[in-house]
Amino acid sequence: MANEVSVSLTLRVRNGNDEESYAASGLLFDQAAQGHAGGIVQISTNTETISFGDVTTAGYAAFRNLSTATAGTAYIALGSYDGTNLHELAALGRGQPAVLPLVPDVTVAAKSYGEALPLRYIVFSE
Repeated sequence: MANEVSVSLTLRVRNGNDEESYAASGLLFDQAAQGHAGGIVQISTNTETISFGDVTTAGYAAFRNLSTATAGTAYIALGSYDGTNLHELAALGRGQPAVLPLVPDVTVAAKSYGEALPLRYIVFSE
């Protein structure tokens, strides 16, 4: 089969007289093998790797900081993990999402800054 993965993205900023947007929808990609892994994990202030379960080669991944707190500046940093180092790529504030196509054989890790926070994630096979 083909075109098993569908991706849509809309990003818009309106701040005073500044307005800009970007949209990409209806993007279709092939998936080489069936499978996905995910769940909700509590991310502490220590670096934690994200389990891909039975997914051997990751394709797309989606993440969301599930914190619903209305105050505070705590966030979850996401990135690649190499040895003992987290190479931070994204900072998810309260409620913020991210969708990323992952490079083969990457180990994804997360770390919370400020307090432990819940992270929802799903990783699809390439």
